Amino acid sequence: MFKMRGIRTLFTSMIAAILLLTTTGASLSANAGDRSENTSPSVAALTPADMPSAYRSSIEWVWNNRMVREGSTVRRNLIFDQIFAGKGTINYVVRWQSDKAVTLQQRRDIAAMLQRQMDNWTKHLQGYDGWPYGQIQVKVVGWAVTNANQILNKQPNEIVYTDYIIDDLSKTDPRIPAKLPVAPSALSRFDHFNDPNYQYPGGLDKRFDMYLWGTTNFGGGAGGDWGQRMSEDYILSTVNSSTNVIVSHEIGHGFGLPDFYQPQDRPPGGFPVPTIMWAGNSQVITDWDIWMLRYTWSQIKNEPSRFRL
Repeated sequence: MFKMRGIRTLFTSMIAAILLLTTTGASLSANAGDRSENTSPSVAALTPADMPSAYRSSIEWVWNNRMVREGSTVRRNLIFDQIFAGKGTINYVVRWQSDKAVTLQQRRDIAAMLQRQMDNWTKHLQGYDGWPYGQIQVKVVGWAVTNANQILNKQPNEIVYTDYIIDDLSKTDPRIPAKLPVAPSALSRFDHFNDPNYQYPGGLDKRFDMYLWGTTNFGGGAGGDWGQRMSEDYILSTVNSSTNVIVSHEIGHGFGLPDFYQPQDRPPGGFPVPTIMWAGNSQVITDWDIWMLRYTWSQIKNEPSRFRL
C-alpha cells in the first residue's frame, strides 16, 4: 500500500510481489535538448466530452467527494504547476539515504526511468483540452548523498550535495538511516513556489522541482508534490522496467490523485476498470487513471492566475 503526502506505510506481502516485477547532473539528462518552451505537437484534440461514459460517474465522484473535499489540488505546486513553471520541464534531485555506492550507469538508468515514468502519465495530456506541452523533459540536476565517494566515476559536470539533517523517522525506527541528505533550499521549488518573484540562484535551470528519495529499509512508498520516496533497493531493482509501480503511483499523487485504501474512499459503484492509484489493483497506469488525470486538468486549468494558457 502506498501513502501520499509523505506519510509512511509498511508493506508486507504486497511489496515483495511488486519487487519481483520486473543520474546525475546536467550531462545525464534522459532527454537532451534545449530548455525553451516545449509546446505540444499538433494532434487530434480531446475534450472532457470524449471521456467514456462508463468512467464518468466514478471519476466525478472521486473529484467531488475525495479531491475537492480533501483539497488535493489546492496547493499550486502540483506537477501540473511545476511543468508550467519549468516551461515544459521537470528537474529532480536524487536523495540517496543509503550507504550504497551508485555507478555512472545506474545514475543514467535512474534518469531514464524518471523520464519514462513521467511520460507514462503526461503523454496522455498531449492534445487534451488546452494542454500546451509535448513531451515533458525530465532531468536529474543533482545527487544528495552523505558521502561524495558514493558517486562512482563522477563526471565533471555532475552536481553532488553532501549536507544532511537528522531524519525524524530514524528516531522511532532504528533501521532507517539517521542521516538524511539535503539539496540547497535556495534551489527548491517546493520551498519557494508561493513566492512569484523568487529567483533561483543561477537561473531556472538550476532549480529542482522534486526529490526521488531512496531510503534504506523504507517500506512501500510515499509521494506528493515534493517527490517520491521508497527504498533504494526498489529503485535499483526496477530501474529498467517499463512501469515502476511505486514510482508511477507516487507520481500520481504529485498530480493530486488520491489513494483508495478503505471502501469509503472508493466510488459507491466501484471502478469500471482497475486503477494504479488503488495499491495492488493494477501494475500499470490504466485508462481510468488517464481520464482521472485529464479530468483533473480540466477542473483546475481555468483557475485565475494559475496557468498561462
